Amino acid sequence: MKKYLLILTLMLLTTQINSQDYYSYKGKRILLQQRLDKIAVILNGAKISEQEVSSRLQNLLLSGDKLVKAGKSVYVINFTQSRQPADISTYMESVKRGWSYIKFITPVYFGTSKSVTQIPTDRILVKLKSNRDVEKIKSFTATNDCVIEGQFGEGDGFIISTKEGDARNGLVLSDLYYSSGYFEYAEPDFVFPERCLLLSVPNDPMYPIQWALKNSGQLIQTGSPFLIYGDASSVNGIPGADMNVESAWDITTGSENVKIGIIDTGIDSLHPDLQMSGHILPGYDAFNDLEGSAIDVGNHGTSTAGLAGAVMNNGIGISGVAPSCPIMSICIFDINGSSSSIIIARAFDTARVRGIDVLSNSWGGGTPQSIITDAVDNAALNGRNGLGCVILFASGNDGRNPPIYPAVLPNVICVGGSTPHDQAKAPGTGNQFFWGSNYGEDEMGDLDLIAPTNCATLLSGGGYEENFWGTSATCPNAAGVAALVLSVNPVQTRIQVYENILRGCDKTDNVPYNIQKQFGKWSHYYGYGRINALNSMKLAMGDDITPPAISHENVSSTASTYPVIINAEITDQNGNSVPVMGEYQPKVFYKIKKTTSAWTAYDSVTAYSVSGNNFSFKIPSMGWETQVKYYIKAFDNAGNITTFPKHAPNPFWTCYYAVGNITSEKKKIPRFTGADFGATLSNAVSFSSFNILNAKFVIHMRHTYLDDEVIQILSPIPDANNNRKCLFSTNGNDGDNIYGAEVYDLAQDFWSNSTPPYLSGSFKPEYNLRGLNGFSAGGSWRILHFDRSLTDYAFFDSVFIILSRTTGTPSPSVRLNQPSDSIVDFGDVTFPEIAEKNFYLKNTGTSSMSIPAYSFEGEFAELFSLVNTPVTSVAPNDSALFRIKLNTLAGNYAASGMNGAENAVFKVMTNDPSKPEFRISLQTSRKLVHNPKNLDLNVLIEGLYNPNINQMISDSIKVYLRNSTAPYAAVDSSFGIIDQTGHGTIIFDNAENNTAYYIVVKHRNSIETWSAVTMSFIDSLMSYNFTVSDTTAYGNNLVQEGSRFCIFSGDVNFDGSVDAEDAGRIGNSAIQYQTGYKIEDLSGDLIIDAADNMIVDNNVRKYIIVVSP
Repeated sequence: MKKYLLILTLMLLTTQINSQDYYSYKGKRILLQQRLDKIAVILNGAKISEQEVSSRLQNLLLSGDKLVKAGKSVYVINFTQSRQPADISTYMESVKRGWSYIKFITPVYFGTSKSVTQIPTDRILVKLKSNRDVEKIKSFTATNDCVIEGQFGEGDGFIISTKEGDARNGLVLSDLYYSSGYFEYAEPDFVFPERCLLLSVPNDPMYPIQWALKNSGQLIQTGSPFLIYGDASSVNGIPGADMNVESAWDITTGSENVKIGIIDTGIDSLHPDLQMSGHILPGYDAFNDLEGSAIDVGNHGTSTAGLAGAVMNNGIGISGVAPSCPIMSICIFDINGSSSSIIIARAFDTARVRGIDVLSNSWGGGTPQSIITDAVDNAALNGRNGLGCVILFASGNDGRNPPIYPAVLPNVICVGGSTPHDQAKAPGTGNQFFWGSNYGEDEMGDLDLIAPTNCATLLSGGGYEENFWGTSATCPNAAGVAALVLSVNPVQTRIQVYENILRGCDKTDNVPYNIQKQFGKWSHYYGYGRINALNSMKLAMGDDITPPAISHENVSSTASTYPVIINAEITDQNGNSVPVMGEYQPKVFYKIKKTTSAWTAYDSVTAYSVSGNNFSFKIPSMGWETQVKYYIKAFDNAGNITTFPKHAPNPFWTCYYAVGNITSEKKKIPRFTGADFGATLSNAVSFSSFNILNAKFVIHMRHTYLDDEVIQILSPIPDANNNRKCLFSTNGNDGDNIYGAEVYDLAQDFWSNSTPPYLSGSFKPEYNLRGLNGFSAGGSWRILHFDRSLTDYAFFDSVFIILSRTTGTPSPSVRLNQPSDSIVDFGDVTFPEIAEKNFYLKNTGTSSMSIPAYSFEGEFAELFSLVNTPVTSVAPNDSALFRIKLNTLAGNYAASGMNGAENAVFKVMTNDPSKPEFRISLQTSRKLVHNPKNLDLNVLIEGLYNPNINQMISDSIKVYLRNSTAPYAAVDSSFGIIDQTGHGTIIFDNAENNTAYYIVVKHRNSIETWSAVTMSFIDSLMSYNFTVSDTTAYGNNLVQEGSRFCIFSGDVNFDGSVDAEDAGRIGNSAIQYQTGYKIEDLSGDLIIDAADNMIVDNNVRKYIIVVSP
């Protein structure tokens, strides 16, 4: 009995020791999710043959379980299917008891990517807070019965392991050390087995067409066997949806002094397409810490190396992006595909010491670790003799937000994937439905750019890979571009290279780049955009050929028949403003389709409003049942041109909206069960044929471990490049259930902003749904479910598909595209004149417009009348004529002031659904007034008046009527025109008859002048003449010119005096040869010169000031 209790106690103790599922990273606890489909066996250090280990362990396995070596003394047991944690614990103890050479058995864990496995072994990595604490670590290690196995870093990093028979794994041990307070970090030295860090697996060989370098629209084999799930076997790409490498090669194919490091599984140095003198540099085997790495132990590194730097013009195979740049192999895996934290850190340290310029990393997905972060940062900050290594990482293949670690680190470039159609590679795009590149951001960092994936490259052993996919392909493509950018300017710092690469990116797809980041406009789905080699190389050379960036969100369909406002923020890549006038000003191009008619040709409009870098355009008013496709074109000051969306007007890339009476249809995909691993298509639901305006989906699914799940909608759109949209991809870690969650483009949150269970709530899709808009809904709709691992079945209780559409009802539309469409301007009409004007009411809609009634209203409505009898029905694209008469004889009216004024409104009733009461403003140049008071005024302005011909240059003045007693308050004011004789009629509407007023005259560059006496209106009339004597002005404040008298000129700053300040202002303008209608032009000849100086100087000497009561 005692022996049994002892065994039971030991079983419980061992289970408890290794049940910890977290470690600390930069002060934050990193929680790990246990894998339920495998465990790891850690052996004691005794020398035992691999054959004996395999034999002994195989005897302990359950039927169907498989044993895989993951490293020295580390083995993985893969289960045939997932098991419950309690069953795994029991199994672990059973295996442990079976052989004394087993040190311990540990659970294994997922990384940040579900495809990554992390094994906490018997080793940890620690870094002291201070080098002075070396004695402390020695004492602490001895006290806790551990050993110091080695060192790293600058004498402050140590590798700690447990002694034989010690059952503590790296999670338990790292927590013990970190809790001591001696260490900056203490973290497990995770082992990553079975090539799990690699982000693509090669399959079929040989494919000669490299669309990533030059996409001419050629036929491209997708390599997908999953045609049943919507993938096409071959597609034609979109011309220009590439990295613009062929054009870049006209400048350079790379410098032999710019070295590319491929941190991967090694490189097959004998591959024929890598043979050129000095092309393959001596490699490094970081796994075994050995100089020299001439083989590819995982059939992956050769493929990534080929994309970055395969030799060109050798008559065979392919060309890499930077074929003249030498390549160094840095192998971090063993033949079993295993790696570890210390090995990875060692790789970066070696690359830094070797002076590698560009580092390509097509791997990742583990949880953050300080030793890796520090090694990456050290290379980025201190590599290349202090200029900094250019480091690129693949964003991950989970199709979700955010990217994986280490790609999110701030000192690296994170590379996602693009397709031959310049889409972001998401589950459902690129004709490989089963994967997508990670996008977005988290607190550590973000996606920087996208680059082509699914490319032809090399295969270890001398062959070629037809479809090398995953972000494993995107990263070396981008690394090759980085090498070209460095080749044209090798003294760039790392930050300068990053800036030139990221500012040179093309802003692709119909998504807004509306987030301002360090290097310009940024999008969650695309980062700074798709990489462009030529743009970035030119920027590095100081030559800007990069076009401006357009940020715009596709407008929604609308029921309004008013013009649709298109707003866009347009800036050059360096933040400068773009031209706002002339041939380079931005334009919106649009074409329309009314009801069943054909699409029109493209028309264009320029911006009606510009505020800084924000442009607003109007697409004209339309009737219901009108479809519109549009795009935006912009230039920078150098003439570099771009469109939004990129590649417009290619039909694949235009913006779309419709005008109509909007409704929606809702269909339910009934209950179905998704497979536990693999793909499942639901039963179909069908919609009738109508154009999709917007799509929304509501998911009700029960499933544990949501990060297994990918959910796509498979639409009836025939184009395989556009028919599937990913709604959900591998979010939520080991959380459960999506129930009632809505998915649509304009939702505020990504799935990553929330945690499961996702009960209700609204979320953005993993790839935007706008591509569905404008296509017919007719046909079968299905859910395409993909489960990435064996854990649990997915129980879909329902998925609702909600599609917006128009009802099919056309409507008229009263044209209202600009102010003149609702204004009748009668011009300068004064009593007792009569004027008539034509107004045409245009129907730009899709059905006849009825006009049941019309009327005049407003203050002066009685002055206006219709001359003709208008039609009561107006066909589409026709107009109704209204001839409107203004008769000032209909009452005692006159026009006052100088600005256009509305006097009445002509109201027309229509059946336009948005404009049932169309109001037309009836305007005159000067406002009509009731019972006006008329001042018959004679006044001359010094400088404008020429006594030799007794004529004055006509100009405007403003006249005030002021009370006759202090404080002489202004009662009324009015603008008027003084003609060549010095005469003008000034009309007032607030003055009274038989009341005394001072008359005060103001002109734009003359001294304010008061009448010598007060005057009154008699029967609404008053006359005054300032020109006959200086005594007509208060204080005799007039100057004689010939036989007549003028108001003094020169008070250009309106301070009531003509002084040195006025003279200085006029003198400066004369020196600058200013011309035009300006205040400083006293003589009225539109030139500021000596004549103006003479006038002001004379009046300065006279000390002319305002003279008033």
